[in-house]
Amino acid sequence: MSMRKKTWMFVRPLGIGGFTLTEMMIVVGIIGALSALAVPNFLDWNRKYKLKDAVGQVHSYMGIARLTAINQNATATVTVTQASPTSRVTVDFTGISGMPTITLDPEVSLSNASGQSVGAGVTSPQSVQFNAMGLRVNSGSSGNVCISNSGAVATCSSSTNQALNFKNSLGQNFRVVVTSTGKASWCYTNSCAQ
Repeated sequence: MSMRKKTWMFVRPLGIGGFTLTEMMIVVGIIGALSALAVPNFLDWNRKYKLKDAVGQVHSYMGIARLTAINQNATATVTVTQASPTSRVTVDFTGISGMPTITLDPEVSLSNASGQSVGAGVTSPQSVQFNAMGLRVNSGSSGNVCISNSGAVATCSSSTNQALNFKNSLGQNFRVVVTSTGKASWCYTNSCAQ
């Protein structure tokens, strides 16, 4: 009788490949742990991206509306509407031809300078008007939010900057600012004025 130990239960025979169940479970556990850390960060990034994309889109179309008002020698009105906190924000262009109605992502809502939503201190609709020379004129809408050069909320007039504030479900607040000269810009924080 041979005194050699039988080790065939612990060593793979040569020529047979693959992974053991234990090795596969370790890999699945590592992937699960990494996913648990990565998914919330991705979702937060995606919410911020949707807000940034929507604000950038409104800013771009606002510039196009201003140039179209100059080219068509007309007054262009950009109206931002959100009927309720659960409805989507729409941007309409009137007084000029060739501009589509924009519907923003459901993640984006209209807010005021304090970050409040529609129904909690924000009036909808808000409108911005450009005359035939491309200058912003006071549309007289009671829902408009105007800010001074320091960023503080001010009474709307032809010399103040008008702001359209948007936020996402994380409470991040982005703003499109239109100066009295018609120049539009956008920024990340709710404290910027120009």
